[in-house]
Amino acid sequence: MISWQAKALNLFLKQTVKRSIENTKDVNKLRFQMLALDKFVFGTSANIQHSQSVRAGTLCDEIQLKFSNTKKKLLYVHGGAFVFKTPAIHNNFIARLAEPLDLHAIIPDYPLAPEQPFPAALDCCYDIYLSLLDAGTLPEDIIVAGDSAGGNIALSLLLRAKRNGLPMPSCCVLLSPVADMTQSGMSSVENRYSDALFSLEVMLHCRNWYLGGDNTDLHNDEISPLFGDFTGFPPFMFHVGSTELMRDDSTRLAEFMQAKGVDAHLQIWRQMPHVFPLFEQLPESKAALIQIIDFIKKHQNKS
Repeated sequence: MISWQAKALNLFLKQTVKRSIENTKDVNKLRFQMLALDKFVFGTSANIQHSQSVRAGTLCDEIQLKFSNTKKKLLYVHGGAFVFKTPAIHNNFIARLAEPLDLHAIIPDYPLAPEQPFPAALDCCYDIYLSLLDAGTLPEDIIVAGDSAGGNIALSLLLRAKRNGLPMPSCCVLLSPVADMTQSGMSSVENRYSDALFSLEVMLHCRNWYLGGDNTDLHNDEISPLFGDFTGFPPFMFHVGSTELMRDDSTRLAEFMQAKGVDAHLQIWRQMPHVFPLFEQLPESKAALIQIIDFIKKHQNKS
């Protein structure tokens, strides 16, 4: 059964954010509405330390337990349709991961479109992954995670890393990743009205802002990682809502990975909004977080 909190959140998102940004072609309006959402967070644990650093030329937020000497690194690529960011929501969620797992989380403040279109964000995050390896971090001590557009970038950086002969991380967790820019999944049609946050029109505008032109090959696996070769990939976990526009990005990713022998776990949550684990007020978010923690612990213990 869907919780009353999730029902209330779906209604709030549909009647406020989705209605406000529907059909918008104004990226600044979209950013303003999403920053308003960024206020709906609680404080993080007193055990968590926040800092900033510059890695591979990019400013990064860093989150870890106070006085921790952990070698485990979580490279988290935040979502935001490639064009906006909600640092309070994301950092709150990442802190809830970092504390029980004793992870040192790194969250790149990657360049946003349309000012800096593809491949600027991917180049930035790939360079940070490479810098972790160059600094001596063992691949088995790295976890890669991301949500929505960040899931796209995380997948693309791993496909590029594989092509360039770099080792894979220990595991990867993705929340409602954008993986198919061709919008060929049935959920793009079936869930056009049921998605609580985004309309298809807004998603297409964001895609066009990110790609920055009309002559882009949408089947390029650094743009639509769904079409990549997942042979040799580490274990993956996906969480997605049943009524999301991008539901089938996750379902097909899991299917294609499993066909290549990847240990891919898929969790489809009934009527959950886009990247629902970020909304800590939801019981479903707490349940998903437990599953993610258990998944990462399992693969940490193997390293």
